Amino acid sequence: PINKDVTYPYRSEVKKEVDKIISKTGATYPLRVYRTLLTPNDTYASQWWVGSTNLEQAWDIPAGAKQTTIAVIDTGFALNHQEFNGRWATNSEESGSTALENPSKLNCDDQSLPLNRSCNNIDDNFDGIVDNESGATIRQNPSWLNCSDRSIALDKSCNRTDDDGNGLVDDWRGWDFSNFDQSPQAGETNPDGSGTRHGTMVAGVLGATGNNNVGIAGVNWQTKILPLQALDDDGYGDSYTVGNAIYYAADQGVDLISVSLGTDFEDPYLREAVLYAQSKGILIVASAGNDGCDCMVYPANYPEVLAVGASQPSGGVASFSSFGPNLDIIAPGQDMTTSYWSKTNQTSAYASGAAGTSFSAPFVSGVLGLLRSHQPDASWDEVIGILLENSDRKTLTVSTPRSNSLGFGFIKTDQALSRSTNPYSLPINYKFAGDVLGTEGIRKCEGSLIPGSFLYELTKSGQVKYTINQYEIRKKVNAGWSLKKLFGVCVSLPTDTPDVLRSISLTQEIRNQLLKQ
Repeated sequence: PINKDVTYPYRSEVKKEVDKIISKTGATYPLRVYRTLLTPNDTYASQWWVGSTNLEQAWDIPAGAKQTTIAVIDTGFALNHQEFNGRWATNSEESGSTALENPSKLNCDDQSLPLNRSCNNIDDNFDGIVDNESGATIRQNPSWLNCSDRSIALDKSCNRTDDDGNGLVDDWRGWDFSNFDQSPQAGETNPDGSGTRHGTMVAGVLGATGNNNVGIAGVNWQTKILPLQALDDDGYGDSYTVGNAIYYAADQGVDLISVSLGTDFEDPYLREAVLYAQSKGILIVASAGNDGCDCMVYPANYPEVLAVGASQPSGGVASFSSFGPNLDIIAPGQDMTTSYWSKTNQTSAYASGAAGTSFSAPFVSGVLGLLRSHQPDASWDEVIGILLENSDRKTLTVSTPRSNSLGFGFIKTDQALSRSTNPYSLPINYKFAGDVLGTEGIRKCEGSLIPGSFLYELTKSGQVKYTINQYEIRKKVNAGWSLKKLFGVCVSLPTDTPDVLRSISLTQEIRNQLLKQ
């Protein structure tokens, strides 16, 4: 496992203090270390992924009426980059005029003190409290000046007050969970660190602004991006920082969360955060990993998470892309051109030749955001269903709709967008009666259409339930229910108009009717 070989010079001493367990709500968890999922590659690239996924045709379809918000959990970001002007999501409860203001929070230098953990404006021991530690250190955050000390108008975004009462001061544009401060800006504690660039690159693939006469175009130009830093400038992050970023994103009410990092080991703390987000109707999309084996990283390896592998320009799966039974889809992840943070250029830098499943996950997240904008009343399982049903299935068939190496196939953006904007008139649509979990509509897959979802049966003490929803499955399995995969099905959307809507309640009828496909 890669984790055992990772060293973080700055955090190493602190990590020894907290690497055994972390606690939340009375439970005890192991602490896992997370890494970004970028693979070094050659220095030349083009945006091949626009053509191979039919993204240009998808861009011809205007975004839907719903304004979506996608949280990106990663390293820090180039917040002032030209590709993200007006694109960062903001917290309305921490913005706007106010009459309240607290004093500035000065770092050691600005207090004329020796560099020490007691004044470096960093949450060194990850307890959610800044500067309650002591001891020599080599890092500090900038001083956090209030509005008056910055000579700007009094506003909730800079008044050093927790206006929304969530325990985070001035979280008006995301949050840095690695240092526990209001600024998810890359390079603030170590501009030479290996963790300064990744977040900006990931956000660029997802949503760099198109038609702005500069740089590149990301997948989704309309969505708002909530920047959440969970890995510091040295690339260090753990269960606590990543998990708490997920909790925060869920409480902010984002539509989905894109995660381009992972750990080799199962992480109960993180999974609890994942399930919390899903209880609020939020989807999590994650990178499968870059080890090129049946060894997907977490959180992608949890069945409740949409796991994304990487494709290469020639059309196949990238050699480094990890795979396994929880892989869902393949998307571009090699020879990518995207936005970049550098020590000397934080507003207009770009990188070529980027590679890794780190870039496949935001690609899919961007597409899902577009689909969601057209189908705001659809469940995530329905939206995912139309994405997977309209993928390039390669060697997959009706009887074998997915494989461990391909998931449900290679993403095709135009086909999925067309499906989301062109409702079907279905000859028959099946709706479960009292034995369904979730609200997803399902239908028999017509003709040679390959399923993009599986129907599951859950049983306990004579009770029988059916669902395609992995969150509902996890809740029932945790409560002692037995699980059985039945067969592949296709989804229907709220905008579809079936000629016949059949209500099904008997196990045998389900098998008799839906297996005829």
